[in-house]
Amino acid sequence: MMQTDRVNRLSHGSDARLWLAGSIVILGVVVAFRAAFAGYFMLDDFGMLAIARFLDGPLDPFFGEHIPGAVYYRPLGMLLWWLSERLFGSTPAAHYALNLLLHIAVAGALWRLTTRLCESRWAGFVAAACFACHPIGLGTTLWLSDRFDLLALLFTLLGLGFALDFSRSAGWRALAAALCLFGLGLLSKEIALAGFAAAAALWMRADEGIGWKVRVRAIALLLFVLALYLLMRSAALPNHGAGWLSSLSRQFEQFAQGGSIWLGGWLNYASFWALLGGWKAAAALVGYALIAALAIVALFQPWTSRRQQVVLAGLVLCLSTAVLQWPLLAFQDLRVAESTSVINLVTNSRYFYTAWAGLLVALAGILTPLCSTNNLSRKLLAVALVALVLPWLLASQHLARSYRNATLEQRAMVEAAVASIGQLEIPDRSCQIYLLDTDNWMFGWISDEAIKAVVPDLQPISRCLIQTEHTPWYHIAVVDRFDVRDLYPLRPIHGADESKATQKIGRGRFLFLNLSPGPDLSRMPGARFLSWRNGSFIDITADVLAGTRIPGLLCNRSADECLP
Repeated sequence: MMQTDRVNRLSHGSDARLWLAGSIVILGVVVAFRAAFAGYFMLDDFGMLAIARFLDGPLDPFFGEHIPGAVYYRPLGMLLWWLSERLFGSTPAAHYALNLLLHIAVAGALWRLTTRLCESRWAGFVAAACFACHPIGLGTTLWLSDRFDLLALLFTLLGLGFALDFSRSAGWRALAAALCLFGLGLLSKEIALAGFAAAAALWMRADEGIGWKVRVRAIALLLFVLALYLLMRSAALPNHGAGWLSSLSRQFEQFAQGGSIWLGGWLNYASFWALLGGWKAAAALVGYALIAALAIVALFQPWTSRRQQVVLAGLVLCLSTAVLQWPLLAFQDLRVAESTSVINLVTNSRYFYTAWAGLLVALAGILTPLCSTNNLSRKLLAVALVALVLPWLLASQHLARSYRNATLEQRAMVEAAVASIGQLEIPDRSCQIYLLDTDNWMFGWISDEAIKAVVPDLQPISRCLIQTEHTPWYHIAVVDRFDVRDLYPLRPIHGADESKATQKIGRGRFLFLNLSPGPDLSRMPGARFLSWRNGSFIDITADVLAGTRIPGLLCNRSADECLP
């Protein structure tokens, strides 16, 4: 009896210490991330906000196209964008807070899942702490447009928790909950397919009391959920552009090249070694060495069937994430170096977010025997954790500060454009607004959606087409009818084929247009021209129409899209 009481006291004391340690980790994550609250939007963030403003209702994304290009079907992610836009408008700090809360929730789900997989609270905590503090995690969280990844992984990890229950009890309620959560993850982003593969691995290695017929039925139902998703996607995206991938030549070479790029980037991002200097590099080296030594020792511990199950599920989650992304990465640069721009560091982190969670699950499974008792190995693991988490948090903090500064460069230009456009007399038809002399490729790429994302009153400019000397990736506008004559000097990228040049979105349309060089200004009486000078936009419409200032309009798309 006295021995039992002692064990209970030790268990409660250990739980209290873990909760305290967890609170400290969350505080560290918030402190590292806090610079972002003073930041602004970047690239696709504007697009997500603008799209949300054009949607007629929150359920629109489930029944129609909602992302430019009609390749992706992520209605649940867009529903969250619709809700956050209605709640927060264009207040950046609130959107960053939502992303941070989602990331912390993902880390919590990973802690719960890994604890139950490994049957060790300590192993679960180590995995969750490493995930929460690493630059991969906070980098993905920094780019608001990566909200899809956060949401997809949250549902995936929750679903894997119920999949684990099913692998040990064959309870059909657990299976139903798992299938629902996996479906929600898939509706958030396609990367959730990795969770389907991990669940199948869990069930293939289920407890011996679970018959093979039960396992096969569960996997068949998993495939049914996938088929249902594909059916919904096909119905919502009747002209979807997924065929662009299959039409590419030398597909095997592209897949192999994408795999090579992902693996190289994985080594760079997982270690983040190139951006750790001084004592941080030394501390990280100690941490990596201790983890490697402990993992080698753990490999020679008894391999129970459940431990094998944990490692298999984690590796499948990690590797299936990689395989899903390889075809898309053949033309990417995922290197990490001192010269790498913060924009690339942050936006590319998403390629490793789910894979990082999977690797940590597998590593926790390997280290589980060393986490079961309060021994020297457990203390060394604690030292390794501290040696890694501190450099990662400081690197993440630097990343957040640098990213904040990069976004603020966009803020001055966007807010100045909104202010100047608000003073214009907007024509009823053929409204075109040109923001000249910005010499900023990021602003040129998102000029139309940036203005429509943050302008206080969208209605007056909802029919306008806004661009710099280059057309943005896409325009989003209310267009009653598609008439090439009304677009001049803008023109569809593939001629007058409306099916390739427009895509319906709520009460508006995505328009994929290009500019004709050397336009006849007499055909553009309704156009407005603003020039970026000394931190503000000056109306030079009179000079342009008088011919004293001729804007140099350029085609900045691929050669086939620039053909007249």
